Amino acid sequence: MAAYASLEGFVITRVLVDTFFLHTAAFTELLVALDNGEASHVLVPALHHFGHAEGVQLAMKELVESKNSTRVLVLFPAHGTGATP
Repeated sequence: MAAYASLEGFVITRVLVDTFFLHTAAFTELLVALDNGEASHVLVPALHHFGHAEGVQLAMKELVESKNSTRVLVLFPAHGTGATP
């Protein structure tokens, strides 16, 4: 992810990871950061990092993208729903 970000001219300022059983703390932190204008792009390895069900993945992606016109970039779209970055 760091190599892709660097290649595309992005700077990784924060890495947020939710654990399986505590699946909201990092996502909430992400939404707050986006509300505060701290980022305009979110890079995820695959959409399954947003949830197990395709509907949840797409809903969470749409929620993130609704924050200040944020763009979600999916590094490995074949591992879940999503378009190539």
